Amino acid sequence: MFKSNIKSIFGSITGSYSQVFFSENRIFGLILIAVSFFDYTAGICGLLAVVTGNSAAYFLGFNRFKITKGTYGFNTLLVGLGIGLNFEFSVPLIILVVFASILTLFISLAIEGILYKYGLSFLSIPFLIGIWIITLAVRKFAALELSERGIFIYNELYDLGGNQLIDYYELYKNLPIVESLKIYFVSLGAIFFQNNIFAGMLIAAGLLYYSRIVFSLSLIGFYAAFLFYNLTGADFYGLSYTFVGFNYILTSIAIGGYFVIPSYKSYLWVLLMLPVTVIITAGMEKLFAFWSLSIYSLPFNIIVLLFVYILKLRYIKDDMLSTAFINYSSPEKNLYTNRANKLRFKDQKYWRISLPFWGEWEVMQAHEGEYTHKDKWKHAWDFVIKDSEEKQFKGTGDFPEDYFCYGKSVVSPAAGYIVDILDRVADNKVGEINTIQNWGNSIVIKHADFLYSQLSHLKQGSLKVKIGDYVTTGQVLASVGNSGHSPYPHLHFQLQANPYIGSETLDYPLNYYMHKTANGLDLKIFGKPENRDTVLAVAADEVLVEAFHIMPGQTISAQKNEGKKTKETLWYVEKNIYNETYIRCSETGAVAYYFVDDKTFYFQNYFGSEKSDLFLFYKSLYHVRPVFYRDLEIGDYFKTDLFFNRFIMFFQDFIAPFVHFISASYKIKYLEKDSDIQPKYVRFSTSVVKRYILKKVLVFESVITAQANINFEINYTSKTKSGILKTKLIN
Repeated sequence: MFKSNIKSIFGSITGSYSQVFFSENRIFGLILIAVSFFDYTAGICGLLAVVTGNSAAYFLGFNRFKITKGTYGFNTLLVGLGIGLNFEFSVPLIILVVFASILTLFISLAIEGILYKYGLSFLSIPFLIGIWIITLAVRKFAALELSERGIFIYNELYDLGGNQLIDYYELYKNLPIVESLKIYFVSLGAIFFQNNIFAGMLIAAGLLYYSRIVFSLSLIGFYAAFLFYNLTGADFYGLSYTFVGFNYILTSIAIGGYFVIPSYKSYLWVLLMLPVTVIITAGMEKLFAFWSLSIYSLPFNIIVLLFVYILKLRYIKDDMLSTAFINYSSPEKNLYTNRANKLRFKDQKYWRISLPFWGEWEVMQAHEGEYTHKDKWKHAWDFVIKDSEEKQFKGTGDFPEDYFCYGKSVVSPAAGYIVDILDRVADNKVGEINTIQNWGNSIVIKHADFLYSQLSHLKQGSLKVKIGDYVTTGQVLASVGNSGHSPYPHLHFQLQANPYIGSETLDYPLNYYMHKTANGLDLKIFGKPENRDTVLAVAADEVLVEAFHIMPGQTISAQKNEGKKTKETLWYVEKNIYNETYIRCSETGAVAYYFVDDKTFYFQNYFGSEKSDLFLFYKSLYHVRPVFYRDLEIGDYFKTDLFFNRFIMFFQDFIAPFVHFISASYKIKYLEKDSDIQPKYVRFSTSVVKRYILKKVLVFESVITAQANINFEINYTSKTKSGILKTKLIN
């Protein structure tokens, strides 16, 4: 418990510093702590402010995760730094910092409550309000002594380190760096109230370490403003002593890579919004000069809040300019996670509409059919059953009962409510049609607003539901008939936006069915069967359903054998406050987020050491459908940053918003099961392949035997090692 508390306190302090740059990187936080102590009084006051603010939030009972992350600490930090920079160290100064920190925390909590309902961050607004109030108030506090640090810099340096320190200062002051770059470094240092190039250089190095995207955006934002200053004839070099140049850096980072997923469009909008930020900066400086107040980060707050809020009001969403739903620890992680999710779940916007039958059927008419399915009703399917000789019927086929599909069960393609039915149309004789009651006996089901399914040409008297009934996926509704405009028995199926029989059709895909081809079976997650396609409703494999029944509260034992080494670890299945389920390794603390239902198991994300046994489990069982069709293959995509070394990722990160020259993919192939009647296990293989432009490299493969109760035996091989990982549910 003590160790955990120390870790939380340390995390809340470093997190408060790194949050200034939207980061959660602890090493970067330590670099910023060091920078803050370039002016020791400012450094002490900043640290005191962070501890005070976080402690107050803790004792008030606010979210521990947010405290540790630094959400409530970074505004108090900035206020502490600002106060400490302007006054000499004294007891009254310490007292002022403590109470200013509490005031800033309260402002943070209040503004968070207001902006939360709009999905907006409070950014550094609490700092602005806090520092302005303190700046006006201290004019009445005679016990505080204004700081003269920085005025007689050479005297201060001589007192600290003699002539040698003065020589070092002269050396870095006269570094052969272009003036604009010096102002860039000064602007970076000014974010932490430090007025020297070296502080900015150290922060720039920290940015480069923490995120290549953030580093590049800091330069792009600064030089976009620099160009606009030159074009308009404004005094850009005045930024070296007004210290507001950091507004352009922070605005660029926020718009280009933090609140928006990095892309060429986010970078383009950075270039468009920076001149606007310059205009606001110039205007606000004139306005606030009346009260002798600095505008600090006000332009950054105005532009970023406006831009993010406007994006949320859009009618048409743009995948290349999308806000980050969940912010991970860096823009790179946001980008790589978003890119992988787009590839993996590009069709998740669709409702899961399944085939409305069991077994193997053929499409006799698809969209824009040969005989019907025209104009406004062109997006529909007609299904029949054929035998091995491609015949739809037995004998002569003179009677509806001769047809293989006649009388077969029609099931609900998805859950919903019955909103319209017709069950009074007699079946036709084969070869005849009913032109008056075109659709014949039919059922319409509401699945969602503006999404309905219609099943037609049903057998009279076979309907098992009534209007208002709630039905589940796969529930039997009726039987295939030959009513309406139907010369021979078949099932008509369509999706529509209205709740009436015969409504115009929707062009909408079907989910999770097998397409039978000459080369075998192909699983379609979202697809549209075409004319003469043979399709099958997917049957769940009970062994795999039981094997992947991973629920919160369970404990899994994982035993790994590599050569002569044997190790056993416990994994805990848990759920967070966002109702996300994950597996946590007790040894390494690594977590793997997953999703499971009756149709799929897949991992969503992984955080932690790639040396953890949980990572081996993660990449082996990355995406498994609980089905068994021999030789069936299914592919998926990994996040790029999980499988490449830091050297390669360093270069990929810089150009990731524009192009990806590396990728990693996953494949599963179903091999065998011991019995078709009462199977006890299912065996399949998985592999991971890395791609470098046109080159493919197999980096991992495994053969997995799955049984009930999270019982897996994973025989794995990689470039450097091989072994067996066995997992089993122990409670």
